[in-house]
Amino acid sequence: MHATTPTAQANVAAGQTNHKKGLTPRSLINVGIYTALYFVVVFASGMLGMLSPAFSVVGYIVGILINGTVIMLYMVKTPAFGAMTLLSAILSLLFVSTGHFWGTIPIAIVCGLIADFVIASGQYRSKWRNILAFGVFQLWMIGPFLPMFYDRTGYSDYVASSMGQEYAEAWMSLFTPLNLVLILALLFVVALVAAWIGTRILERNFAKAGIL
Repeated sequence: MHATTPTAQANVAAGQTNHKKGLTPRSLINVGIYTALYFVVVFASGMLGMLSPAFSVVGYIVGILINGTVIMLYMVKTPAFGAMTLLSAILSLLFVSTGHFWGTIPIAIVCGLIADFVIASGQYRSKWRNILAFGVFQLWMIGPFLPMFYDRTGYSDYVASSMGQEYAEAWMSLFTPLNLVLILALLFVVALVAAWIGTRILERNFAKAGIL
């Protein structure tokens, strides 16, 4: 095992101290870059769902595990209040534009805003607050699933229109209200693990390479 050097830790911390200026033009560029990266990962991993509804869950997990590093690096490179809120807002707009439930937008914005507060409460230097913030941020995934709690017939028709009736029936059998709650809880835990892995990767690789 390779121990994290004091220099690497200092570099990570240094990258998180320049937050008093708020969102700068450079920050906005980062928002665009990391939102695009996050969206591409989610879209690519989501393709697993074409195999079966169960593989959709696998796709969610894979996407979160990869994006843990993406977003943890984003937090380090963009230590400004509002960074997570803005990323969440743009991300939700992208998902709604691809046919997901419109309620994803307010839910994502709220999750992003809470994540911003959690990060700020750690003065942008707390690894554990950042990890928790990523877990909170990932709760935006509740949005696309909300109609399944109050309009299951409509949601089944929506799935059937693109994937076929057999797939839709299998989907609805898997994603019952109780299973949805359990799956979302699982994804929250996975997000915490993914964020922890992300911080380890940053400490061991990016900081040593002088990227941070």
